[in-house]
Amino acid sequence: MEDMLSTLEDEINLRTGRTVKERREGAGLSLRALAERSGISSSMISDIERGAKSPTVITIVRLAAALGVSAGALMGEGTGPAPRIRVLRRDEGAGGEHPAPWKNLGPVGPGSRIEFVRYQIPPSAVLGPAAAHAAGTFEHVYVAEGSLRVTVGDETVELSTGDSCSCRADAPHGVENPDPSAEALIYVIVERG
Repeated sequence: MEDMLSTLEDEINLRTGRTVKERREGAGLSLRALAERSGISSSMISDIERGAKSPTVITIVRLAAALGVSAGALMGEGTGPAPRIRVLRRDEGAGGEHPAPWKNLGPVGPGSRIEFVRYQIPPSAVLGPAAAHAAGTFEHVYVAEGSLRVTVGDETVELSTGDSCSCRADAPHGVENPDPSAEALIYVIVERG
């Protein structure tokens, strides 16, 4: 019985390791880049990918979040990706107001993968769809004023003042101000993969 459990554990470790490596490579991430995103050391990720280590649940959750997939997808349960858009509502922690028209809040240092943008969207304006970014690129959107409809791929969410969302921007995407009488003010952080 003990040998059977050991074999099952080995199979799960190998399958999980293969899946982590496939997802990492599919996102165009090096071991080091995934380590920076997940907070898991690159040596631990390498051990997991080879099936040499059995990852904890927390490790799987952190790797899945960094790869933009569900934890179950890394464990071989369900083959679909995690949702492209994750929403944080105003009463879940977002807040603050920053009035201004479109403005890049840079500059950022050479080689930076982060861009800060402030954008004022006219009433009833539709922006996009913009082309997909490289795999591993995220856009974090905060609605300082007004309302916003965010679409990424085939997913759409509605946001109000104080809400925010993080989007895997590796699909065509766009935003819309559905209000015919008020501008929407948003802040965007583009995190390139």
